[in-house]
Amino acid sequence: MDLGIVAVLGFAAAFLMSWLVQPHFRNLGFLTDIVDHPGYRRPHREPVPRTGGMAIFISFFCALFFLENVILHTELPWSWLGILIGAGLAILALGVGDDRFGIHAEKKLYGQIIIILFLMIFGQRMDTVTLPGLGSFALGGWAWPFTMFWYLGFINSMNLIDGLDGLASGISILAGLALVGVALAVGDLYSTLFAGTLSGATLAFLYWNISSRKIFLGDSGSMWMGLMLASLMLNISQKMGVSLPVLLAPMIVPIWDTGTTILRRYRRRTSIFLADDFHLHHRLLRLGFTPRSAVFHLLLVTAGSILFSLSDFLGLAWLGLPALGAWMLAAQLSAMRHLENRQRGLDLFSELSYALGLNDRLDILTDQVGRNVADIIDLQAERQKAGLEGDLPREGTTDSQALVHPLPEVLPPDSEDG
Repeated sequence: MDLGIVAVLGFAAAFLMSWLVQPHFRNLGFLTDIVDHPGYRRPHREPVPRTGGMAIFISFFCALFFLENVILHTELPWSWLGILIGAGLAILALGVGDDRFGIHAEKKLYGQIIIILFLMIFGQRMDTVTLPGLGSFALGGWAWPFTMFWYLGFINSMNLIDGLDGLASGISILAGLALVGVALAVGDLYSTLFAGTLSGATLAFLYWNISSRKIFLGDSGSMWMGLMLASLMLNISQKMGVSLPVLLAPMIVPIWDTGTTILRRYRRRTSIFLADDFHLHHRLLRLGFTPRSAVFHLLLVTAGSILFSLSDFLGLAWLGLPALGAWMLAAQLSAMRHLENRQRGLDLFSELSYALGLNDRLDILTDQVGRNVADIIDLQAERQKAGLEGDLPREGTTDSQALVHPLPEVLPPDSEDG
């Protein structure tokens, strides 16, 4: 069967199953009190179930079983999938424990390490690395720490970026579609099927995530999503020798956010496990982006990175045009936002360095000092309802010059770190 048809079948089967089960897992969240309550880092104002990730997990593997026995009649590598099921159940249990009872981030890290060791013992290791211009070379004994870092990076970066509706799931869908493109190019049946199935199950979740009957991934879902993407990318890199930049292109936003988060907490002399609301998406909100425009902006950056990497990998130069278009549209949105922010005396370089997480000084130059993300979103909503966007007086300002406020030294504690 044509690999493109296989990808479409996996996508469609998983989408349908996930679409049907998401409402039931939403009810399960309320019944078991696995809900996300409003807080200073939360854009919502009512409890929302955090069980969407469990529904994606169930839909993914059920769709594969259905396709294997009813449509494809092709035996799937259940020895490999069984390892992923075991690790997935463990990471889900760890996330559900945090979603329901709250687990300190350091203890979550220990749990993640144990799960990753289980994967590596059963052969899920990155023994070779392929880099453009350098070719493939064996890692030898470094395969174990490199694989540990690989999995930890994916799991926690997806967990950290899961802060706005549609952001983590949107990145996961784009990453899955990118893997479909790579797998089709190298002729890998299983990777094509798995990536298409993951994208379909996640897309159905995305609908419920942004609808009025809202449901969240939760820590269980975001960590499992990171685990699955890490496993799929590791598998195709070892089987087909795909270079790391091509595989990591969809993760540019989570990787950047994770790196700047570690640096920010180091500069502030706070624990890297202490949650805050100064992630990449939070900074865009402080610069005046609405939640949906911030998500759209970051997804455009992700899509552009994917298309540029595929353009080089597939040898299709024309893919550079839509890639450049995506980045130019993201730049245009930022430029339009800057034109409004310039009235507050913000220069482009300072605003850009702040948005990228390289500089925190902008916090003391804007009217958003002391405001948490939830308050900022409420203020945006009030302005939109009143039709007074940009006309309301800004707290802490005199004419066009903002008064200087001190940065808050202590951030409220929170069990979730994403």
